[in-house]
Amino acid sequence: MATGTTFGAPAHMAAFTDVDDRWGPLEKLAGQWAGDQGRDFSYSYSENKDTENLYREEITFDPFGPVDNGSQQLFALDYRMKAWRIGADDFFHMEVGYWLWEPANGKIHRCFMVPRSTTIIAAGSAAANATSFSLRAEMGSATNGVLQNEYLHGGAARTVSYDLEVDLSGGNYAYKEDTLMEMSAHGGAEMHHTDQNTLQKV
Repeated sequence: MATGTTFGAPAHMAAFTDVDDRWGPLEKLAGQWAGDQGRDFSYSYSENKDTENLYREEITFDPFGPVDNGSQQLFALDYRMKAWRIGADDFFHMEVGYWLWEPANGKIHRCFMVPRSTTIIAAGSAAANATSFSLRAEMGSATNGVLQNEYLHGGAARTVSYDLEVDLSGGNYAYKEDTLMEMSAHGGAEMHHTDQNTLQKV
């Protein structure tokens, strides 16, 4: 695994130490992370079949807030991620977005974009001291939903739902995510695009 990270703390963001229990379960995520135990199961257009790839990734979570939407108050993490297949120099995936904690009702919101013209808002409930939680988004939801461009939504690779499980116990950041898709390469049938990894702070 690489010893350094691609992302540094943006100059306009607070230092990684400027986070406390107001961020609820997201407090544990603040900082820089790296892990090389990634496993990605997805369809490969170049190989014309479903494949499993091993990958490494680097993530930063930069705290800021509170963010006030009228009476709603959120404590946020600016989120940036890149992933590389093991042995490759060029990254094959990246994400940008925000994780948000709403202490008044114990809600976590994850809002992120991927450079395939897809945007997801996933949400779930958790206790303020939780070390594990789950988030979900569904196509068609007016709140916790999925938006994608016409080509993808037309059936090329339509995202139907997104599920994320997070485990922060033991000082690690472990996750499993399942993106349910309807793909023309599968004759329109559903397939589960899954990713999982365990990362450590660096």
